[in-house]
Amino acid sequence: MNKFFHKDSKIFYNLNNKRFLITGGSGMLANSFLRQLKKYTKNVKIYCLNKSKLDVSKKACFNRLKSVKPDYIIHCAALVNADICEKKSKLAKKNIFDGTKNIIEFAKINKSKVFYPQSFLIYKSSNKKVNENTLPKPLSIYGKYKLKSEQLLLKSYKNSLIVRMGGFFGGEKIDKNFVGKITRHISNLIKSGTKELKIGDRIWQPTYTEDLAYNSLVLLANKKYGLYNMASLGSCSFFELTKKIVEYLNLSKKIKIKKISTKILDKKEFSKRPSRLVMDNRRLIREGLNRQRNWKLSLREYLSQKYFRSLYK
Repeated sequence: MNKFFHKDSKIFYNLNNKRFLITGGSGMLANSFLRQLKKYTKNVKIYCLNKSKLDVSKKACFNRLKSVKPDYIIHCAALVNADICEKKSKLAKKNIFDGTKNIIEFAKINKSKVFYPQSFLIYKSSNKKVNENTLPKPLSIYGKYKLKSEQLLLKSYKNSLIVRMGGFFGGEKIDKNFVGKITRHISNLIKSGTKELKIGDRIWQPTYTEDLAYNSLVLLANKKYGLYNMASLGSCSFFELTKKIVEYLNLSKKIKIKKISTKILDKKEFSKRPSRLVMDNRRLIREGLNRQRNWKLSLREYLSQKYFRSLYK
């Protein structure tokens, strides 16, 4: 883990004996929060609820949670498939924006602190690093409603913490983002005898959900509010990332990765995404709370797990 992590062990006592509600409980980030809370806190009560147990878009679902009375709400629930959001904007609004409104109402009743994980997709492409003061300009319906939710929290509920996160990986078999998809795809290609894979050159910051959850809990333990950027150190293209995946999994002799322009892939995506987006963890660094690692270190650790080795047996 990050060389700074051991220094934070004593601060987590601020989170001990608290009650946590985690929405979107079946997702990658929610599961990382669950693991990190279990690892670093004591005597906590954690309600990690998936959509079948808590559909945040329906007010009535909150009635069954009257006894929970959470000190913290970690609001991971959302319709996260950007392409589906683009096709079904009303559904996106219901799940993302209306769901956040319901969370705020529930939080006000219980005087809970709300943690909101924000997406880097609220930004447009930029040749410069973006920071907390950079004006967001979403390119998609998904980004639009995620930004509206952030703005609603900042305006109507001050007892909140919003973290704009880099594009993440984590969760192994439930990893629905690029790293999870591409590792399974490479496995299938190798088994079928395919020797080459073409990958685009879109630039981003692949960020481990375990690092994001840990660093976010550091902020909560330090009683922080407002807005932060949080992404891995360094940046890379999808092509460079895939090359590293192949290297770390010792697959270089089995498949070659070829770079192509992201413009070719853009045509296949329904939702528009930034071609280059790198965030600056400015506030984290200024306050001495940046616990992010270089993406290569996190990726190597992630891919060392048994799940990935089992894909290539």
